[in-house]
This record gives sequence, structure tokens and C-alpha cells, in this order.
Amino acid sequence: MDYITNYDKDKMAKVFKAGNSEAIRLTKKDAELLDLNPGDQVIKEISPDGMSITYKKIPQISQETKKEIANILDEDADLIWALKDL
Repeated sequence: MDYITNYDKDKMAKVFKAGNSEAIRLTKKDAELLDLNPGDQVIKEISPDGMSITYKKIPQISQETKKEIANILDEDADLIWALKDL
């Protein structure tokens, strides 16, 4: 257990049971620093050696960008429909 004595307790978390899953708690302070809210999605990356997990916040898409994409899809709906079977 000497390995963990060098770590600040605020940087440690325990795995716990949450329904049929295992979970790791994210502190309120960490969630605030990352500007995470319930329902936000993140991308999980596990290191090749299986010793670390990295979570990356998925950036929000602006309403303007969503509208531009919708306009493009509407304008080219016939082309997109024709390409779907390729």
C-alpha cells in the first residue's frame, strides 16, 4: 500500500456498485472544472496497458452549425437519398 500513500486523497476514488455496473465517482469540484452536467456525453479511452482511463468531453455543437447542416441536408436530400444504396 506504499504506492497510494504518495497520492492526495482528493485525487483518489473507489470503484463502487451502481445497479449492474461498476462506477467511479466524479467529484463536484472536478465536474465544475470540466463544466460537466448530468446528461453530458464523454469519450472514454483506455490505455493499451489497461492502467489508465481518459475521459474527454464532447464539445457542444452550436445551434447555428446545426441549422447549416440541416439546410445542406434539405438542399441535397435527393442526392443523399440516391447515395444511400451505394
